[in-house]
Amino acid sequence: MSAPIRIVEVAELYGSDFYVYHGATLIRVCPSLGMAREVAAGIDR
Repeated sequence: MSAPIRIVEVAELYGSDFYVYHGATLIRVCPSLGMAREVAAGIDR
């Protein structure tokens, strides 16, 4: 069983960043939800 993939939105003064986690490991910080979803989709390939 693989670790869960999570996208966490972090509100900043200028907008939001989206943190993509694979289990407890931060994979990437993305400027948009769409980009974070694309990164998350490619993790388990």
